Amino acid sequence: MPSTPIKNDLFAGENIYSIILCGGSGTRLWPLSRKQRPKQFLALGGTDDTLLQTSIDRVKNISPQKKRWIVTSVEQEGLAKEQTLNNVAKIISEPQPRNTAPAVALAAWQLMQQDPDSVMLVLSSDHSIQNVRSFEQTVSDAVQLAKQNLFVTVGIQPTHPATGFGYIEWGLPLDKSAQILPAAKFNETPQEAVGYSVRSFREKPNQAAAEQFIRTGKYLWNAGIFVWKTRTFWNAFSHIQPEMAKIIENMTPATTSEDYAKLDSQPIDIAFIEQTSHVACVPALFDWNDVGSWSAVRECFEQDNNGNSIAGDAYVSDTKNSVIHSSGPFVATIGVENLVVVATPDAVLVMPTSRSQDVKKVIAHLESQNRKQLL
Repeated sequence: MPSTPIKNDLFAGENIYSIILCGGSGTRLWPLSRKQRPKQFLALGGTDDTLLQTSIDRVKNISPQKKRWIVTSVEQEGLAKEQTLNNVAKIISEPQPRNTAPAVALAAWQLMQQDPDSVMLVLSSDHSIQNVRSFEQTVSDAVQLAKQNLFVTVGIQPTHPATGFGYIEWGLPLDKSAQILPAAKFNETPQEAVGYSVRSFREKPNQAAAEQFIRTGKYLWNAGIFVWKTRTFWNAFSHIQPEMAKIIENMTPATTSEDYAKLDSQPIDIAFIEQTSHVACVPALFDWNDVGSWSAVRECFEQDNNGNSIAGDAYVSDTKNSVIHSSGPFVATIGVENLVVVATPDAVLVMPTSRSQDVKKVIAHLESQNRKQLL
């Protein structure tokens, strides 16, 4: 995995820690993604680097090695160490999964002890992001707003009325000093605005609501990428979530496991972002996907001339717009379209790409029978 930074003046003199969250289970990419090796530790779409390794490489110009941290589960700590080698400075292991609010708060508190005047870039390890230079520009814009004591989230221009994402309703345009641009300059905002105030957040809407959001043109997908000053975040988080903050502040190595179990399992969006008024949104200048389904794998990675994403030992004939992935037996498809075929040594999944979210039904079945195919 490449790790040598490329000279980039965007972040000269900045003090940014990249906090990469990689404790998820990734069940929607079953049967390839398993409890013992979830999707962030997988190389998908015929690539050599895993999603985690690609995420680390993506921030090499933003944060030097000593300012790259990983937050993962204790069960995945070994995998994280194996895949990150010397490319991160710290791996924080959660005793048990408690969603992203405790994970982010734990990292923030530890960073408060080490470098309270820093800026945190919080991002997930399982995203597909194209146009890395554009990603860097977006982060740079977010950092400028974060320096004004705003909590900044990155918004993605929707391509369809997705029901699996949260939405951000953007408001007035802001310049890099977080000042609202006057009405006279609204027509110039593409040149002068680096972000927008946030009017509201809408969690995973139904189909009708999602379609309405798209029609208004005033909503962005919430990418789960955040930027803020460490001290500003901790002060606000301690006020909004005093119980959680107190538990984290009082943790000791001997009590970490017991104390962490007391924390509410909440996403950082609901526990914090949606409860503070000092939020700004920076529209992404890059292509993004959360690689949350097999249909997303086809969208995110290289396709052949017929729109197929193929990996492993496979043969396709007269096959279009499909995902064919084998880490086990030889797979052949003939005369099919819009199909997902995933084969591993102990399981095979076949479904239309339109039913990718229904993998959860298989997971529920396997869990009810305590099947080894989950491990």
